[in-house]
Amino acid sequence: MNALSRFSPNPAVVLLFASILWGSAWIPLNAIQSMGLQHSQLLLVAYWVGSLLTLLLAVRSWQRCCEDVLANRKEFVGILLFGGVANVSFSIALMEGNVVRVMVLFYLLPVWSTLLGKWWLQESINLVKTLMIAMALVGVAMVAGLRPDNLDVFMATPWGLADTLGLVAGFTYAANNVLFRKTEQAQLVAKVGVMLLGSALSLTLVVALGLGGEGGGAHGAVAVAQDVATAVPVWAWLAAVLYGCTWLMLMSFGSQWGVSKLPASRSALIIIMELVTAVLSAELLGESALDMAGWLGCGLILAASILDGRSETQPSLAT
Repeated sequence: MNALSRFSPNPAVVLLFASILWGSAWIPLNAIQSMGLQHSQLLLVAYWVGSLLTLLLAVRSWQRCCEDVLANRKEFVGILLFGGVANVSFSIALMEGNVVRVMVLFYLLPVWSTLLGKWWLQESINLVKTLMIAMALVGVAMVAGLRPDNLDVFMATPWGLADTLGLVAGFTYAANNVLFRKTEQAQLVAKVGVMLLGSALSLTLVVALGLGGEGGGAHGAVAVAQDVATAVPVWAWLAAVLYGCTWLMLMSFGSQWGVSKLPASRSALIIIMELVTAVLSAELLGESALDMAGWLGCGLILAASILDGRSETQPSLAT
């Protein structure tokens, strides 16, 4: 027991592992979707399972969890709202909009995290950190496929709902993570449970209204009920439950424990490794092919994340 209590994993390593899971989550999600489940229905099941399982895990420390929630009411309400909006906005944006634009807008995440970390947590901003964020954003644009020859098309495309949702998703995800950092002393299981509950409630609304291109307006809830009764095999629902119990739980607890322990800007740069993992896993599995610029973008993101870990001793910018 003493040895276990002394064990303290590196938060950056844990967050990196969780980001790799997030970046490769498309693999099990695609496999489950191929069984007949729609994307929003799959996520709905997974997040409800995750939130209920987290509730069960919280039973052992129920009194402490309740005390933490009461002592940090505003922060927990923020986690509920920001966590839910981030997940739903990103999912709908990817389904409805231009993937390149959505990814670039979402992964402005380090900018929001740095500004919110300064505003809410009084974290310092130094010159090297600013340069690392700029390097990572250039890498994101290159990995997402933004090139000089398609920049005109990228900029000329009218701003749409998906673009707004991509931008909102990045900001709210950053806000959610900063609130996790702000409430570092609160029980992790309570914070993750509230975040997953917010996502589950938001996804319930999306499915009920038939949003995200997978339903028929107000008839979305009826369509879901019909799918349960007829179209979708039982094993597809079981696979979604299993995903919620395992992959989603590991990603959620790993990433949120990491962001609770690291400066906001530092964690945001590590989280961008989700994008690198996604494109590399797609490359390895033959789902897509990276060109030289894409590989260079991956290198820039990786370099920014590594170099940022060495930048804490640099002088802060005057504020």
